Amino acid sequence: MKWLIIILTIFVILGVGGLTNYKQEILKCSKKNNLCHVEKTNLFNMKSDKKIAEISDIKKVSYIRQKVKGNLYAKGYTDYQLIFVTQDNSRKIIFSEIYFDYDSVHKKIVEVRKKLLSDDENFVIYKD
Repeated sequence: MKWLIIILTIFVILGVGGLTNYKQEILKCSKKNNLCHVEKTNLFNMKSDKKIAEISDIKKVSYIRQKVKGNLYAKGYTDYQLIFVTQDNSRKIIFSEIYFDYDSVHKKIVEVRKKLLSDDENFVIYKD
């Protein structure tokens, strides 16, 4: 009985990890529908769709910087998350994955800004 509980616990932990970790995230925006949403594919190839913001409500594309302190044994680090800032100054996180260096998040910000300002009716941006 003890081994059955251990095996079931392992399956639950692996199942939750497979459902909440994403192997692919795609930002899809449609100027015709005035909508940006993110399509996420988890480790079990199940897709979910989340509305991020209306295009007309987006004020700017930016990032959130978070410093994680280290301790005696581990060095700290800084991570970045890509966001939309809306007209009411609320932050809408685009991708759940974080960037570990400023250069990569800056390149993605430039890419999203160019697509938002372009004349393309629909555009797609992949999380690298």
